[in-house]
Amino acid sequence: MVDAPRDGAVQSFPPIAAIDTCAVWNILSSRTLTTAARGRCHFVLAEYVRYECLVKPWNSPESAALRTRLSDELASGKHFAVHSLAIDDLRELVANVGKLGRFHRGELAALALARKLYSGFLTDDRIARKVGENALGLDRVRTTPHLVGWLVYGGHLTDGDIPTIITDNAALNKRYGSLGDFVQVCYQHAMGLKLRVR
Repeated sequence: MVDAPRDGAVQSFPPIAAIDTCAVWNILSSRTLTTAARGRCHFVLAEYVRYECLVKPWNSPESAALRTRLSDELASGKHFAVHSLAIDDLRELVANVGKLGRFHRGELAALALARKLYSGFLTDDRIARKVGENALGLDRVRTTPHLVGWLVYGGHLTDGDIPTIITDNAALNKRYGSLGDFVQVCYQHAMGLKLRVR
């Protein structure tokens, strides 16, 4: 059973969000989701996240297509961009957050970038989300399902788009499990909020 998100998590979305590697792939795995997000929010990748996405070896049937999509998005400079971090940015994060346990490097880089830029932080990792909420506050941390809910709430995605996004995400995440249940709950919550606001 998946819990419903906070109302604010689907009613608003940071205009600029530092994004980790898994969230990059979860967004780009669905052309429907990528298209709906265009012009409504901007995603910033730390250099290390760019490395994980475009340079680090990753052998899967989807990798070439997703890398091409990300390269095209970065080349356009409109919705995805790369930003550098200094070692001091990472040291400051560790000093303020404390021991990060099994935090992955891409998540660490994205969180440090969010702190540096005073932006949102987009991650689909449960531990990274909790650490981000403690470090940045609830209003600045989101997930890909929250993004879907926000786009539904704003009328940028329709009922018919949700099965496509879930199917696209499931095809990407065969090994680790998809975000389908979370997307469905955020979609339903957004629709409920729309009805309540009327």
